[in-house]
Amino acid sequence: MMADEDEEVKQVLQKLQELVDQLYSFRECYFETHGIEDAGRKQQDVREEMEKTVQQMEEAVGSVQGKAQVLMLTGKALNVTPDYSPRAEELLSKAVKLEPKLVEAWNQLGEVYWKKGDIAAAHTCFSGALTHCKNKVSLQNLSMVLRQLRTDTGDEHSRHVMDSVRQAKLAVQMDVHDGRSWCESSQKISSKIAF
Repeated sequence: MMADEDEEVKQVLQKLQELVDQLYSFRECYFETHGIEDAGRKQQDVREEMEKTVQQMEEAVGSVQGKAQVLMLTGKALNVTPDYSPRAEELLSKAVKLEPKLVEAWNQLGEVYWKKGDIAAAHTCFSGALTHCKNKVSLQNLSMVLRQLRTDTGDEHSRHVMDSVRQAKLAVQMDVHDGRSWCESSQKISSKIAF
C-alpha cells in the first residue's frame, strides 16, 4: 500500500512540475509563438496562462495537497509574473517551513520578497539556500541583491559590492555556459572598477 502511495505522489509531482515548466516556457519563449505586435499583451497573456496553470495544478493535487514540493511548485507558478504575489509568499513560506532544505523554494521565496521590495528578506532567502546547497541561481540572485542592500556608509557599500563580485564569480565557476552568470559577473567587475 505504501509503495502505491509513493508512486501516486511521484506522478502528481511530475505532472505539477511539467505544468510549471510549460508555464515558464510560455513566458520565456513568448515571441517564438507571438508576433512583436503582441508585446503589449505579453504580461496579460502570461497572467492568464498562470491562472489556467494554477487551476490545472489544483485539480491534479488531490491527496498530496500540503506537501512542501506541491506548495513550492504552486508558489513558483504564481511567481511567474513580474508582480509581487502575496499568495506565492504564503505558499513558499510554508514550503520552506515544512522542508527547510528545499533550495528551489528558498530561491523562489527570495524572488517574491525582491518583487515586494524587501531586499533584506530576499538576501536572507538566497543566503539561506546557499547554506543547504551551493547553486548558481542563489549565487546569481545574491550577487544582485547585495548591490541593492541599504547601507549607512560608503565602506559598507564597498564591502557589499566586493561580496557581490565574489558571488558572481562563484556562479560563473559553477556553470561557465550560463550567460546570466557572465552578465552579472561583468556588471560587478565594471561597477568595482568605477569605485
